[in-house]
Amino acid sequence: MTDQGERPAGGRRPSAATRLVQIAVEVYEVHRTADIRDAGGGGVSEGHIYAVLRDDPSRRYELADIRPVIAQMHELRHGSVPSRTALADAMTVLKGKARQAEPDEAAADPAAELLAAHGITPDTGTGDAAAAYYTEDGCTWWARASRDGVIPVMLATFEAEITEELTLDDGTERTLIWLVQVTARDGRTGKVRITPDQLGRPQAWAARAAGTSALVMPGQWVADHLRVAVQSRSQPQRRTIYAHTGWRELGGHRAYLTASGAMNADGLDPSVTVNLGTLSGYELPPETGQASLQEAVQAGLGLFDLAPDTVMVPVLAAAWRAPLPIPADCGVWLYGRTGSFKTELTALAQQHYGRSMDAKHLPGHWTATGNALVTQANMLDAALFVVDDYSPDATAADARRRADAADRLLRGTANRAGRARLRPDGTLRPDRVPRAQVLTSAEDTPPPVESLIARTLIIDVAPGAVDVSMLTDAQARAADGVYATAMAGYIRHLAARWDDDPALPEHLVAVRDELRAQARADGQHPRTSGNVASLALGCLEWLAYARQAGAVDEDEQQELWQRCRKALEAAGAEQDRYLHDGDPVRLYLRALRALIASGRAHLADATMRGGMPAEAARWGWAEGLAVGEPLWRPQGELIGWVVGDDVYLQPDAAYRAARQWADAAGSRLGVSERTLHRDLRDRGLLATTDGPHLTVRRDLSGQRQRRVLHLSTRTIGGAP
Repeated sequence: MTDQGERPAGGRRPSAATRLVQIAVEVYEVHRTADIRDAGGGGVSEGHIYAVLRDDPSRRYELADIRPVIAQMHELRHGSVPSRTALADAMTVLKGKARQAEPDEAAADPAAELLAAHGITPDTGTGDAAAAYYTEDGCTWWARASRDGVIPVMLATFEAEITEELTLDDGTERTLIWLVQVTARDGRTGKVRITPDQLGRPQAWAARAAGTSALVMPGQWVADHLRVAVQSRSQPQRRTIYAHTGWRELGGHRAYLTASGAMNADGLDPSVTVNLGTLSGYELPPETGQASLQEAVQAGLGLFDLAPDTVMVPVLAAAWRAPLPIPADCGVWLYGRTGSFKTELTALAQQHYGRSMDAKHLPGHWTATGNALVTQANMLDAALFVVDDYSPDATAADARRRADAADRLLRGTANRAGRARLRPDGTLRPDRVPRAQVLTSAEDTPPPVESLIARTLIIDVAPGAVDVSMLTDAQARAADGVYATAMAGYIRHLAARWDDDPALPEHLVAVRDELRAQARADGQHPRTSGNVASLALGCLEWLAYARQAGAVDEDEQQELWQRCRKALEAAGAEQDRYLHDGDPVRLYLRALRALIASGRAHLADATMRGGMPAEAARWGWAEGLAVGEPLWRPQGELIGWVVGDDVYLQPDAAYRAARQWADAAGSRLGVSERTLHRDLRDRGLLATTDGPHLTVRRDLSGQRQRRVLHLSTRTIGGAP
């Protein structure tokens, strides 16, 4: 059979996916149930999508179960087997139709609604849906009402109960999880975690919990009845599990979540459950005495003398800035040669948030994917996130991957932006925004991308800068939890201030903006003063806390504050040389020079087709020998022409070649061709332009009216 007759007049034949959707809507109606909501009214699980036969609405199917049916009907009708892609596309369309339609009305008792829809009446007269189901001999049964009385129908060879209803709250999404305990007829038992929409597929979760002994009986409606049996007979304990660090309002008070519980103004509340998975090292100690707290804060301030202020102040400032209740807006990048103890310094800062996170157990590593790092940074709200070991000794592919990961993490943190994500049905999920204060150790500077470098304070750790004997003592105190004790007191201090002053975040923003105005220097990138101010705010707040804790007096507080300001402003003044490396215009011109010098590109004489220019060796031509006579040959790709003091570049060829060179060199030409040309004009590097056009028309190499970029030989051959 063929479907030639289905082709619309003057149109294309419908795709296989379109035909599958047409078949499906002829045979089935697609519906969705109302969203499942928690006790507080928040949506925690989307409604379940299903299909019913148009000619028999009592027959209900999982959407996945109709795939083979519509595929078979397609084969019978059109003579071809649809591909998996076509089937997947059709399912996506059907899900979309269901989500656009009004959901089923939510009933107070979903189980009773299901029973009533199929004419099932509980035999107890109580109206309880669970009365139609019971367990006996380790099996689950349905007391089916019929004209001849109640007929027992075995649903499964196991008993199942939802023992816990967990709301997983990661600060971005809330997800409902059911913990189901399964006990098979032969005594085998186990527990499995499922989402509510998975309860209707017992074949999947029962065997995971109790193995092959957990059988679901065959039958059209067995799975639905088993779902109702389990859900209606369960009385689970309900609790919320938090899956992130940082600030939440609990019981009308501000509290900071950590793996050990919730830290509020009164101390640690261990009854609050926080599950951070592999990040469980973020664990602050419980309340301590004032004397011990004072000693811990003094020990933390002693870290100032471990290395020069230009190194230690940014490291400590990152740790102190992280828990402030305003978003982090810059990263700190510590780099130096192997053996400079940069990892050990970052570990001391990290151990302010948990004593177990030493140099060998840091939470982040640049070997991880960009997605993994962003997910971790999203979980670590208002916490320090050390990412270790950004090394240059990698392949070109590894270098590009790490550069992409660094760009996503640091740019996302500074911009408070994440990558948009879709659910399997095509609807948008909330963005996973990096929320941590990032501190990284590296053997090299960040990838030379101007926008990335501008969002990072870069610190050079020179060999011999760290006092090794002091480092050993500091590591012992960190392992004993001394710095974590100081941080716990700091967070209690912040919680008390926030409870007393709900406008604390706005106050901190105002102080940061004032510090930024004071730090702004002429000719400096605007973000540099913002980075300095953000970290200075952390120092200012920590020193105020240290004085309140009795660790310093007023004179010592002011002396340390001046040291912090001076060190951060000096670090800010150094950022211009790093920004120079990431400047797109400089990178573009450097790439063109390197391509010409290495013989991978050349310029030709502008007055003749393919002709050798004057100073041929300067413009990518190589001298060779042919029949005993010297010859000059062009090397690599033609990217432009030269005549006298004028250079005319082919815009697309030059841009493409420069971008490829930058990628191979581990850099990135992170602007579009149009933006690059505009920047060349704005810096006065284009010799001429054509009115609103950045390119000009010239007759070159025998071809008339080429569109080219007009630069001077000095711009291409020397520093811009």
